[in-house]
Amino acid sequence: MLSEFLSQLLAELIGTFLFVLVVSMAPAGVNSLAPIPIGFMLASMCFTFGYISGAHFNPAVSFAAFINGKMTLQRFLLYVVTQVIGAFLASLYATAIIGLEITVPTTDMNLLAIWKSLMGELVYTFALASVVLHVCFSRQRTNDFYGFAIGMTVMAGAFSVGSVSGGAFNPALALGTQFVSCIRGNCKPLLGFWVYWVAPLLGALIATVVYQLLDSHDRGEGEIVVTTDAVF
Repeated sequence: MLSEFLSQLLAELIGTFLFVLVVSMAPAGVNSLAPIPIGFMLASMCFTFGYISGAHFNPAVSFAAFINGKMTLQRFLLYVVTQVIGAFLASLYATAIIGLEITVPTTDMNLLAIWKSLMGELVYTFALASVVLHVCFSRQRTNDFYGFAIGMTVMAGAFSVGSVSGGAFNPALALGTQFVSCIRGNCKPLLGFWVYWVAPLLGALIATVVYQLLDSHDRGEGEIVVTTDAVF
C-alpha cells in the first residue's frame, strides 16, 4: 500500500500522462475537432482521480490551490515536478506511435505573435483556474459536475485560441511536449517555453484574486464556505 501522498503523486502522474497523450495525438486523428476528445479526456481524468489528488494535472491549477492555502509549498513543487514528468513521458510515448506529428504548443518569436499567445494562454487559464476554484473549493464543492465543467472549459479554450497559441493552458503540457520535440530534432518550440509558464501562472493568480473577492462577499452575507483541504 502506498502512503496517501505517494498515492496523490501517482494519480497526478497517471492522469497527466493520459491527458497529455490525448493532447499530443488527437489532432493527428481528428484534426480541427481535437478539442473534443481533449476536453472529454480531461473530464474523465478529473472524475477518476479527483478524490485522490484533486486532479490538477496542471501546474497552473496547483499554483491556484497553493496560493489559496490549500497546499504546502513542498506539495506544490512535487506536484509540478510530477506533472512535468507525466507530460514528458506521454509526449515520448506519442512519438513512438505517430512519430514527430505530435502536437506541440508553439509561438513565433516576434512581438505580435508572442503578445497574442500570452493573451490567449492567460485568459483561458484564468477561465480554467476560475472554474476549478469555484467548483472544487466553494460552497458548491459537493457537486457532481466538476469534471465536466473543467473539461468543457479546456475544450472551449482550445477551440478558441488553439490556432493562435496552441491552446495549452498548462505549463507541464507545453514543456513536456516541447522538450520531446527538441530531443527529436526540433528545438524551435522550446524557445518560447516561458510564454507557457508566465501566462498560465498569471492567469491562475488573477483567478485567485477574483475568487477571493467573491468568496469574501459570500462570507460577508453570512453563508458558510467549506474548503477542500481533504481533497487537495
